[in-house]
Amino acid sequence: MAHFPDKGAVLSTYFQVVVAYILLNFGRLSISPASITLLTDQYANWVEYYPLSITAATSTKTIVATKDIVEARMKDILRGIYADIPRSVLTQTDMDTFNISKVGGVHHYVPLAGSTPIGKVNSGGRLHHVLTIFDSDSGKQAQPRGASACEVWQKIGGTAPVSASQLNYIGSTSNAVFATDFEGDDAGLNVFYWLRWVNNRNEKGSWSPMFSAYVQG
Repeated sequence: MAHFPDKGAVLSTYFQVVVAYILLNFGRLSISPASITLLTDQYANWVEYYPLSITAATSTKTIVATKDIVEARMKDILRGIYADIPRSVLTQTDMDTFNISKVGGVHHYVPLAGSTPIGKVNSGGRLHHVLTIFDSDSGKQAQPRGASACEVWQKIGGTAPVSASQLNYIGSTSNAVFATDFEGDDAGLNVFYWLRWVNNRNEKGSWSPMFSAYVQG
């Protein structure tokens, strides 16, 4: 199983290194031309949108959302490539480069715990919220057994949401901290958040208690 870095700059460096490594070693690793095309096309999108997403002058909601989509596709393509590489040809250097911690073996299914995430917001920054995420059972800033990430959903302005259909998904995190930015027009609005645990099978846990904070202008 490959482990992808969480931080954007580290993840971007990871993508750069593994794409170059795959292009150099695709023959030995038995990676198909079709997979190479998918990877290089998507990496070109990453090179375009990631810098725009972290630059204040260009980091709009649309750009960030597109970057998130490209990131998810890059990870899916790489997971597929790694899964198709014959285990017999993988070297320790390959595993270290791809950040594959374990090859083969039995991976036992661990169901999601019955707990929910608990979120708090630091809204002191201008047009910026920082969420801190706890587990309801343990009280710790850590995912419960069986969870691989926490989904973050929000509603900006208006009345408090009463159903998930009123929310927008803004990302997932495997860390205890999640940051999100806003447009200038959002200043002064109340932002409502719902969270839930997910696992590697894309199974969803129960929704967290709602929490909210105003956007500072």
